Parts: sequence; structure tokens; C-alpha cells
Amino acid sequence: MKLSYTDMNKIILILICIWFNKPAISQQVTEKDRAAFLASNEFSKTKYLKKEKYGVSKELYKSIISTPVIKSDIKDYSGIYKAAGINYILDLNIESERNIQATITEIDSNSNHTYSLLNISIKDALFTATRINSDGSKVFLEGVFIDKNDNGHVDFGLGIKLPNSITIRHSIHTGKIFFLKLK
Repeated sequence: MKLSYTDMNKIILILICIWFNKPAISQQVTEKDRAAFLASNEFSKTKYLKKEKYGVSKELYKSIISTPVIKSDIKDYSGIYKAAGINYILDLNIESERNIQATITEIDSNSNHTYSLLNISIKDALFTATRINSDGSKVFLEGVFIDKNDNGHVDFGLGIKLPNSITIRHSIHTGKIFFLKLK
């Protein structure tokens, strides 16, 4: 039996995958891995700044380390969450893993806009949902429940990565929101 060049490549790939104990088809990322990725890459950062003026040196070190919080009872995530710096309130009610309701209210000086969240899933600190906009369009949201350690001050909340960036205070553009748990 004569093997074609393509068949030989497939066999070599399978042998390499077996040798390194990796599946031939791409590995699936678990919810726990995705939550850890979001916490470290989206909601953690370090900055170091040093300025010198007139012989006086000033140093600033800022470290925000976020770690996923996996709760044994999913109901412990229930509560009211408020976004830092903007007037967004997240109301999260959890009866069971299959019965989760949530709304996001945007409080504006003129009016309030409330968005319903559907298809909510919470597993291993990973939060996913679909936001229904007032025009009926749908937006996928992904986030992680985290302990956010900001230079020693720890806050618990939900960090949500936005599909599109938003503008805060007419000048700050961000693609993520941290909702601090109030109660």
C-alpha cells in the first residue's frame, strides 16, 4: 500500500500528538481556565512610574492582581453590584444553576435604561450572558467573579469584558467594567 503525502503528514501529526500526550484536535478550554485567563489578562495590571524634577525623584508603583473566586454554592454570587466610576447597577438573583435572573441598569441624569440578561451561566467563576438591548439586538457578555487586590485593598465583584469599548466621563475609553458587590 502506497501512502500519499497528505496521509503521511496526518500519520506524523498523530504520532507527534501521541508522543507529547496531546489530542490531535485542538484542546478545549475549561471554564476554570477561561476564568483564570480573564482575571489575569483583563483585570490585573502593574505599573511603575518614576519622575524626576528639580532633583526630587517621585516613584509610583501600582499593582492590581485579580484572582477568580469559585464559590461552592452558586447562590453566594447573588446580590447587587455597582460599577466603579460609572452609574451601572447589576442585580443578580440566583435560585439555582438553571434559574438565574439578572438586569443591568444604566442610571443617567435624564433617565434610566434597564437591560435584561438571558442565557446566564456561572461555572467555576466564569460568567456568561446575553444582553438584550432596547432595540432588540443581542450582545454576548463574558466575565469572571474575582477578588481584586489593589495594592493590598481587596474587593470582591464581577469583572465583565465588553465586546465594544465604552466612553466614561467623555474621555476615558474602556473595554471592561468591574462591578463591586454591595450586598
